[in-house]
Amino acid sequence: MKGTTGIKMRRASAKKMLEAQLLRGTKPEKIIGNTGRKMTTTKMVQLGEGDKTRIKREIEALNTNKK
Repeated sequence: MKGTTGIKMRRASAKKMLEAQLLRGTKPEKIIGNTGRKMTTTKMVQLGEGDKTRIKREIEALNTNKK
């Protein structure tokens, strides 16, 4: 996708994912793999207060129109 259509779709997708995480109260667990890279697993862990604050702030940023 080119232009603003792809950006709008990406923001809508990210917003939907963040809202689902906030509603569920869980997020994917992150681990350090064999190569030293961070990876996510299928195991879900509870959101902390810091996570909830960050997600709310990110949703608010996605709601604001950027030029």
